[in-house]
Amino acid sequence: MDDATKVIRLLIIDDHQMVRDGIKVMLESRTELFQFDIDEAENGEIGVQKILKKFFDIVLIDYQLPGMTGTETLQKIRLYKKDMKVLALSNYDELSYVKSMIGEGANGYILKNIEPSQLIQAIQAVLGGSSYYSNEVALKLIDSAKSSDVITPANKNRLTKRELEILKMIALEMTNDEIAKGLFISKRTVDTHRQNLLNKLHVKNTAGLIKAAYAFNLV
Repeated sequence: MDDATKVIRLLIIDDHQMVRDGIKVMLESRTELFQFDIDEAENGEIGVQKILKKFFDIVLIDYQLPGMTGTETLQKIRLYKKDMKVLALSNYDELSYVKSMIGEGANGYILKNIEPSQLIQAIQAVLGGSSYYSNEVALKLIDSAKSSDVITPANKNRLTKRELEILKMIALEMTNDEIAKGLFISKRTVDTHRQNLLNKLHVKNTAGLIKAAYAFNLV
């Protein structure tokens, strides 16, 4: 089989059957470049189990999932498959959602109203080592980058005592589970604090949070 009909092994993690079916129809109708071998999972737990048992070239993950969220699912995937290509999939283009998925290692963020040709383009870009964002998402990321603050010790005043605690624990490379157990709070609460830290400090990912922790002399 030559490159013109390369097989792409793809996993869709989404709790709506209609969404999964719609994506499958879109991809399976575009066979001029690829043949898609598509598997699906209705939640993050099932998705992670499938990833542990089978190789996928790329995974599409809904941001909002029942039980384990899209962000938490991506955290789990990155524990086991650091280099797996992942596209976040959502109905929402809110910057906080986008940044939370990018911060956990998503290679792109697309909206569910994407055209079939754009979906193929997104998959090609990510498989080729690039990032891909729907137009609405890309514009918000550009605007956010233009208005980003430089991390300075003065920004420390923006944070609550609990946020400073969690920032220090993140810098010490503690997982969300470990932070939750250490502070006797839920993982979901830790995830909320982590997202608040990203928003308040205008950083994109865990590396940015660690940089801030050092700037604030927390570690």
